[in-house]
Amino acid sequence: MITKKSIAIPNEISKNFSFFKMLVIYLVICGVGIGVLLASFDWLIRSNNKKLTGDVCSLVTEKMNNSIGRMTGSAENMAALLSAQDHYDLQELYDILSRDSVGSEYVSIGFIDEEGRIYGSPVERNEFEKWGLSDIASLADPVSISAPYRSGKTGQPVFTMFVDYTYGGGRKGYLFLTYPLKEIQNMAYTESLTGDAEIWLMETDSDNIIQCAGPNKYSLGMWDNALTTLRKPINSNYQEDYADWKNKMNAGEDSACVTYKIDSETYTQVYSKINFMHGWCVVVRIPDSALSSAIQQFRTSVFIFMAIFVIATVIMFIGSHRREAEEKKVLENLSIQDPLTSALNRRAFDFTADQYLGYLGKTLKNEAALLFIDIDYFKHVNDRFGHDAGDRILTGFSAALQEIFGETGYISRYGGDEFVVLVRNGDKDRISGQLELLQKKAAEVKPSDDREVCGDFVLTFSCGAAVYPKDADSLKSLEERADNALYIVKENGRNGFGWYRSGQK
Repeated sequence: MITKKSIAIPNEISKNFSFFKMLVIYLVICGVGIGVLLASFDWLIRSNNKKLTGDVCSLVTEKMNNSIGRMTGSAENMAALLSAQDHYDLQELYDILSRDSVGSEYVSIGFIDEEGRIYGSPVERNEFEKWGLSDIASLADPVSISAPYRSGKTGQPVFTMFVDYTYGGGRKGYLFLTYPLKEIQNMAYTESLTGDAEIWLMETDSDNIIQCAGPNKYSLGMWDNALTTLRKPINSNYQEDYADWKNKMNAGEDSACVTYKIDSETYTQVYSKINFMHGWCVVVRIPDSALSSAIQQFRTSVFIFMAIFVIATVIMFIGSHRREAEEKKVLENLSIQDPLTSALNRRAFDFTADQYLGYLGKTLKNEAALLFIDIDYFKHVNDRFGHDAGDRILTGFSAALQEIFGETGYISRYGGDEFVVLVRNGDKDRISGQLELLQKKAAEVKPSDDREVCGDFVLTFSCGAAVYPKDADSLKSLEERADNALYIVKENGRNGFGWYRSGQK
């Protein structure tokens, strides 16, 4: 069914659809842009974390290597001095040096002769057998270093350094010095850039580690298992990456980096090989939250700013669209409505009525009635009371029409004091009753609130009516039939209404 607003509905729907389509496109573009920006930040953060963690690992490894190199140089100098003295009695030499070693940086000192006899304490001889240290000594060229192990003498992690030397007229043996692991552990601890950073010594062919630095000070220097140290399993998406990282360590690559997640925390982990300590590496593990807190905060700030900007822009767009729609609505109303009475103007009424009658003609449903209405002696109203009073009469009469026919018809001010109503049914009795009610309502419309000014004034009207399609099958013909009926009413003295009868001219 066509309504007064139906004239603007197709364009309005189309414009609203276009606006929301553009809004969706804008939001998609903004979403993609923000996504790319955040992805760039994430890439920057990952790159930064890898670089920082790698730099920490390289620095720690360098200091450990320097420390080991210093101890190696000291051991080589001692071996060269003993070789120059060409001792024959190693037991006597051991007794002298072991007494003099009290208070030195190493835990103990001893010798291995050409036949493999060990000159050391009973505890040390047991450790040689337990840890296979003699095999490590045979690798000295000129120096070899054992893996860390727990000393039976001190109860602390230690490692033993072997240096080849000569004694007793050119016979070949080995000098060994046992150092506390703290000598190189301290190199890691001093380089812990954050309390959340963990630094380990890790055995390449297993997951055994010795913690050198980390948030738990009670675990420092303790043996542990790398996977146990993680406390919770690595997220399944990263387990393959971690396995590849460990394979690179086992294959002897100098360094490698891996990033993985445990719950919601992301970690960056880097290893680097240690010189002279075969089969061991330095591992640095740092959570991303500790490495990139400043960048993360900046990333969050940028995201919030962009979100606020997009929301503000959308609100501005919607507000602008609504203002534009309201302005267009006003203009559209002005183009279809009579500015004084707010009834349809003639152009809008003809279009709406023609569309509706066409709809009835196609569906063959119901009838419609067209009413031509003239206010009686309207010119006398203007002459007697003035044009403002005339406008008051027109708006009051239009309001009465709207009250009675607004739910069932289309109302138009055709011009001057002429009104036309297309009623969406052809029930003459019902419409006649409505016209009688309109006569009572019209009588209540006055040119002024002042009764003395109004005097004996009573507003009346004349109306002619025709029925579609009984009286005419087109709007133009229907208007002619209703106009003919109106003419008859006027001829009969006005202040009434009449229906078109076949044969009227």
